[in-house]
Amino acid sequence: MVANQQIAVVVIGRNEGERLKRCIASLQKSSGQQVGAIIYVDSGSSDGSVEHAKSVGVDVVDLNMSQPFTMARGRNAGLSYLGQNYPGCEFVQFVDGDCEVASGWIGRGADFLRNNAEYAVVCGNVCEQYPEASIYNGLMNMELQGLAGDGVPCGGIAIYRIAVFASVGLFNENMIAGEEGDLCLRMLRSGYKLMKLDIPMANHDADMRRFVQWWCRSVRCGHAYAHGYDLHWKHSEGYKKHQVVSAMAYGFCFPLLFLALLSIFLTQSLAQLPVVFTFTAILFVLSLYIRLIEKCVKSRLMLGNSLSQAWLYGTFVALGKLPEAQGIIKYYLNKIRGVTAKIIEYRAN
Repeated sequence: MVANQQIAVVVIGRNEGERLKRCIASLQKSSGQQVGAIIYVDSGSSDGSVEHAKSVGVDVVDLNMSQPFTMARGRNAGLSYLGQNYPGCEFVQFVDGDCEVASGWIGRGADFLRNNAEYAVVCGNVCEQYPEASIYNGLMNMELQGLAGDGVPCGGIAIYRIAVFASVGLFNENMIAGEEGDLCLRMLRSGYKLMKLDIPMANHDADMRRFVQWWCRSVRCGHAYAHGYDLHWKHSEGYKKHQVVSAMAYGFCFPLLFLALLSIFLTQSLAQLPVVFTFTAILFVLSLYIRLIEKCVKSRLMLGNSLSQAWLYGTFVALGKLPEAQGIIKYYLNKIRGVTAKIIEYRAN
């Protein structure tokens, strides 16, 4: 225990191995007298994560794995433990076990919340630790880039004002992803503000090296879009509506239309008039994807990416609509069948 008990850190993880060790080390190295407690919430690790956390003086919460695990459940468990054992804490920094927190961030983030009572949460910039390790890590690094400022939704890695949870509720434990956006939306509706500061907050180690990992993560994103939209579609914000419509259009409807047109084109005689129409329609569908990619390229160039990076990102955005649509369909099929969704772990593939 250090002197300042107003701030605590909750780390969640499962079989993060060396990533967790680096995460805890970064917290202990950079926090100094800024943090009153570090709590690690483990979800059934078998790699010695719990033993390591205890050995370096970190409080450990072992989740009961007889219940479905979600990241939201892990964060809520850490928050509950915090309230019971460190009731004087005013702020909590949530961190995923695959991240290292930047030196000085916790102090600067907490100071912002102390000086701005109308803000419920603050975050900073997150970068990929090893963007050069694979195409997919590089894509993740570009995805993490974004503009800072007032009203920018914060993710799971952020400092939250603990008192706010009493009025807006906790993370939604039924969501296998996207629970942070859902919570931020509830905070905004309750009159609180959000802030992303343009300063380093953390480095993330995705360790994503295979196409199947990228695909599974994109499926999880689609599932999160659908769940978020389903929870809030009655409200005027149109929360995640654009993402759901875009994914279903580019990832399901347009591909089906393209295959149907291609089948018609290949089975018709070139002398028939409809062939010209069919070929034109095929080109039109393809042009929709080109326009989508070009739009992404322009946005990436504005963020400072190189032309090659921008085209790579845009191409994968278009390709990513397919697994996103899969995730959306998966969500609604599970809902119809009354099946509880299980977390989609891309590193397990």
